[in-house]
Amino acid sequence: MREKGGRLRAMLPDTRLFDVSDPAVSWDGKRIAFAGIEHADSSWRIYVIGADGSGLTQVTHTDRSLDLSSLGPTALLRYRRYDDFDPCWLPDGRIVFASTRFPQSAQERHLPVSNLFVVGPDGSGLQRITSERNGGEEPTIDQTGRVLYSRWFFNPYLATDQGDPGWTLDRAKAAPADTVDHWQLVSIFPDGDRIEFAAGEMGAAHRAAAYQPAVLRDGRIVAVTSAEGSLFGITGIPRVAAFGARLGTAPVVIGALTGTSVSPAVLPNGRILYSYAELEPGPRRLATFTSGPLRREFRLEVMRPDGRDREWVLSLPEEDVLDAVPLVKRKVPPVIGPQGGIDDPAWTLPVTRLDQVRRGDDTFRFDCLNVYLTGPVDSPFPDAPRISKGARIRFFAALARPEAATGDTVVLVRDAKLEPSGAVHESDIPGDVPLFEQLVDENGRLMRSAHGPAHVPGSNFSRIGSGTKCVGCHEGHSALPVPKNNLEAKWFNASTSATPTVSTGTGAESLTDRRAKGTTGWVAATQQGEWARLTWPLAVEARAVVLYASGTPGLHLRECQLVFYRDGQEVGRALVKDVKAQGTRIDFPPVRLDALEVRPTRVTGPRVALAEIETIARMIE
Repeated sequence: MREKGGRLRAMLPDTRLFDVSDPAVSWDGKRIAFAGIEHADSSWRIYVIGADGSGLTQVTHTDRSLDLSSLGPTALLRYRRYDDFDPCWLPDGRIVFASTRFPQSAQERHLPVSNLFVVGPDGSGLQRITSERNGGEEPTIDQTGRVLYSRWFFNPYLATDQGDPGWTLDRAKAAPADTVDHWQLVSIFPDGDRIEFAAGEMGAAHRAAAYQPAVLRDGRIVAVTSAEGSLFGITGIPRVAAFGARLGTAPVVIGALTGTSVSPAVLPNGRILYSYAELEPGPRRLATFTSGPLRREFRLEVMRPDGRDREWVLSLPEEDVLDAVPLVKRKVPPVIGPQGGIDDPAWTLPVTRLDQVRRGDDTFRFDCLNVYLTGPVDSPFPDAPRISKGARIRFFAALARPEAATGDTVVLVRDAKLEPSGAVHESDIPGDVPLFEQLVDENGRLMRSAHGPAHVPGSNFSRIGSGTKCVGCHEGHSALPVPKNNLEAKWFNASTSATPTVSTGTGAESLTDRRAKGTTGWVAATQQGEWARLTWPLAVEARAVVLYASGTPGLHLRECQLVFYRDGQEVGRALVKDVKAQGTRIDFPPVRLDALEVRPTRVTGPRVALAEIETIARMIE
């Protein structure tokens, strides 16, 4: 404890615990939960102590009594030890923490898999609330009462069209695509239901990792990230970053770039408290969270949320100062979700057999209102897959195999046809089981967007007895707002499924890339007789088109004709005037078409220019 005047005092006798970490202060400021170990070779467990240093209580215990024989001959040796860590107080007074007590081997490097559990401060009511395939750690509570945490998102099973079963472990046989192997931020209800993407940049290889999240007073998030790549080992330099309020925006590193920063916490005045270590000069700057060959000791610092006004707080000679949190009373977020525990407890052990995941009980309902729905123009969300005839969805489940290279075996548990509208409504999907999905066409070939195959690059899960409700096809959990009803969800921007062609000039492909603001787009060679055409592989029913002006100075589309086609025949027209940078929308009675042309009739400047064409349409049922 660092007192207000700067005096330090130990809250535990040096002989009581061998090591401690991860302190978390209760909402009333009277108790502290933390992780500790009794001896050098013992496991980490959760403890609670009074803020005055009294009443030390062990909350979790070593109670491995499970029969692990179903997991194979190596299970007992591999899973005999497990650790509890990263405690956090829930608004209802319970504690959520991370643990490796649910016996799994990660799909990479055979690391023990962490998941989130909840327990009462007296040790009662222990239940698992996540079913992460590779890891779930560092829980905290956001202002709505949801549990925000870091998940290790990774999938070694890559999409392929080279025969069944639609995936491969051989990268040489895989379809071209971005791959994901990092920690990302998600949030759930305290019972593990309704997982959502919480913060960070969308789009596999372009999204920075995020670990140790903390919530600012305005609801924004700060977390540890690494611009160099993974936060594992010494491949990246951990630094504190601020995530924008707008979901999908890239994090911005704050504070000094000459060292490594970890363990952010938010003070009552809104400033960020964190641990910082200067990096020693060398040919490479390498660092890990708590150790590294080229760094000095961690000290405590504070800074504003924008990274300015850094100040020293505390340092100790030849010791690291880590995991600092303010001992203050805080406003309690709302208590959300079911009260009084979980009605359908999660599996005691990982599933190992196909018949277990094909049972009719212990399931959830999967509802995606429209896999083709994508984010607005200029939003950071990746494209949904292109429309396809006879589209199907495949659900794959991971069966535990500790001795396997990936720690599991993947099996196909459901192959179902999409509804003509693009919706998926499937009951009896196995709950609390790691899953990933892919979309294929009527010939079994992978469906694709402009960014790669429609194949989830990580594992996801849903609680037993729950139901998902999402739109789009992104990364195993919804990031887009769900429309208020099925009817509205049927309408989407169909332009990303079209093939663009133009009369002359450059930039045809940019007409359907969902980027408009400030972009050049299509620029034709002349101002007369030019046209741009979108052609779809299937007919759709359109009700509106939005045209976006080019950012090229001096070129302005004053008026144009929209011409609609079906099977090569004109089926309608619409007039658009004064195309603006923020978009000019023209609504018309729904028309079934498989192509449309933009024919400029009046322009300012020597050439025709257009940034983007958005087509509001739905599938023909």
